[in-house]
Amino acid sequence: MLKQIKLWTVVLLFLIPACSGIKKDVSVITSIDLGATNTILDLEDGIVDDYDLRLSVRTKEDAGVQVQSLTVTTPSGASFTAERDDKEAIDQIDPEYGIEVIRGFEKDGNEGIWMLAAIANKEYELFGDGLYIITADYENGKDRIELWYGEPGSEDPLPFPQNKGFTEPDISKTITSPVTFTWETDSIAQNISVYFASEGKERSDSFPATTTSFGPYDYAPGLWELELAIFVERKGMINGVSFTVSKGTVYSTEAVIN
Repeated sequence: MLKQIKLWTVVLLFLIPACSGIKKDVSVITSIDLGATNTILDLEDGIVDDYDLRLSVRTKEDAGVQVQSLTVTTPSGASFTAERDDKEAIDQIDPEYGIEVIRGFEKDGNEGIWMLAAIANKEYELFGDGLYIITADYENGKDRIELWYGEPGSEDPLPFPQNKGFTEPDISKTITSPVTFTWETDSIAQNISVYFASEGKERSDSFPATTTSFGPYDYAPGLWELELAIFVERKGMINGVSFTVSKGTVYSTEAVIN
């Protein structure tokens, strides 16, 4: 099954930079995008739940500072590190945690883009709600930023939105094209996306949170992979660092369309 709809999330209630080595007035980190996704795979032999954690961080690249590695430590104590020479290799199982971990770095002008993703973990507790620590190591020191992953101004976690999948049509039966897909939204939702794919053909779109249908559209005959994603997110800036934190629930299934 595809898990195409990406979500980059995280709620920063506290953003506290701590530096060692060279004294700087601002962090080498310029932006953070951290999120968790609960994917519900509705398969013929039953429903499978798993969780992804995804982190994207931008850092400064100049003659004075060149970040060599970036580490995220979750509230559970699990730690994942991306090195400067990592190239986003997929299907690599982390020997410590037994799950796929994707690591990557690339330059974008005078900034570096760091990516970490821990994929398809069965227990959310490996990630969890609470304080996330992001550490950027460079030649002569390091910056550490602490992120509260929860609702701003409270001790409450950011909730996973409800996503019960498609209410129409009945995907357990062969569907006749053209098709209108419908679903129930969640009152806490902030955005909704769909992604459909079959043998090189794709159809996708994003909608306001109140949207509850997509179509009618014609589809080529065949087996289609269908995803419906519902997200919540928070954005802000503190100490010169912009952030986005979010959670999403993705419903993923298959259907035959004639």
